[in-house]
Amino acid sequence: MSSLFWKLFLTLWLSIVGFSASLALLNDRLAREQWAEEPANTFSRGIYRIGQRLKAAIQEEGPEEARTELFAIPRFSRSYIYVVDGQNREILQRDEELKVLQDRHRRMESQIVQDLEGNNYTIYLVDRIPPTTILAPGTQGTILRLLAAALISALVSFFLARSLTQPLENLRLATRKIAAGDLDARVGNSIPQRHDEFSQLAADFDLMAERVQTMQQANRRLLRDVSHELRSPLARLTVAVEIARKKGAENISTELNRIELEGQRLESLVNDVLGLLRETSEHSPKQDEVLNLTEMLGELVEVVNYEVAEGKPGILWDPHLQISYQGDRELLWRTMENLLRNALRHTDPDQGVELSQSLDEQGKKIELVVRDFGCGVPEAELEKIFQPFYRVQESRDRISGGHGIGLSIAFAAVGRHGGQIRASNADGGGLSVHVSLPVLGKPVAVNA
Repeated sequence: MSSLFWKLFLTLWLSIVGFSASLALLNDRLAREQWAEEPANTFSRGIYRIGQRLKAAIQEEGPEEARTELFAIPRFSRSYIYVVDGQNREILQRDEELKVLQDRHRRMESQIVQDLEGNNYTIYLVDRIPPTTILAPGTQGTILRLLAAALISALVSFFLARSLTQPLENLRLATRKIAAGDLDARVGNSIPQRHDEFSQLAADFDLMAERVQTMQQANRRLLRDVSHELRSPLARLTVAVEIARKKGAENISTELNRIELEGQRLESLVNDVLGLLRETSEHSPKQDEVLNLTEMLGELVEVVNYEVAEGKPGILWDPHLQISYQGDRELLWRTMENLLRNALRHTDPDQGVELSQSLDEQGKKIELVVRDFGCGVPEAELEKIFQPFYRVQESRDRISGGHGIGLSIAFAAVGRHGGQIRASNADGGGLSVHVSLPVLGKPVAVNA
């Protein structure tokens, strides 16, 4: 057992025993000061006196006076005195009680008395059963009661200390398992019936362990996916270098261009991975500011449309509302940039991409929608597209230049603003990505 268990056990046990001992000794001392004699002797003497009064009442005034005398004494004392007439009937009709005492062979004294008419009456004085030693007054009884109190308090203290230390022991064991690499360890199953601070601590610990496990799995998946993504450009770089070596110093421009392209892809992949790690890390502070969301989207559309081929519609949007919003401008910029560039990669170039913004009636939620006119996404995979390195069509996404990270970055950034992001297939074809941003204060929305 842990030292905490024994500290709690001994503290509780000694406190209870010490209090009980002090109270018992004090009561015994006060009782001895007040009693002129032992309580048992006092009780016997009182019963004897009552018997004498009953005898005198029967001899001088008859059984009616004896009956009145019996009714006048306390009920407890009355159960130790019985008066039986010549017909063997108890004058208070307590024949059954007297018979039970006689069947149990209770010790009792009897005395025959005659009334004025010469009728015989028998007075029975029942001896009081002496209390057991543990209940008897005096030093011996006090010691036995203290021993009983010590035993009972030891049991109570044991189970109380155990109930307080067992959850901590379970928490310690679970912590050791997690430290050893067993991230499946949980505490809640070991204390399912508790509804106190320990159960709350166990729930918080299990939540922490679950988040650690999720983060560990995500990191392993990320490392696996990054390793997989790096193999392809590195392999192509190696092949291009070998071909260039075989050709010599002349006529290797094609291989050099290939090497440059793969190097750019590697740089892009590294930047995307770093961006994902930055957005999913809660240690990176969010720099909130009040910004004109409509104006920011307009600048972003202008930047992205600059890279669209001439004669193509690019990104279409109508800023019919001017909306101000409090958030991290850089996070929101990267979020919408990833969504717009992803949509441009998969849309029909002749139809472009639509961007829209709206505000609900209460002014508490902003809705941003990016819609492309591509082939859409199978319904079963709509939620998976926000996972890192997930591709709906592997070959198509590789050709388009995507790594499957942009939507993951957008998902993390929107989550840090307390919003939600979801995807759905639009009517008429294409994919629509909806971003909902909650508003803490009422935003300003003015018709443009």
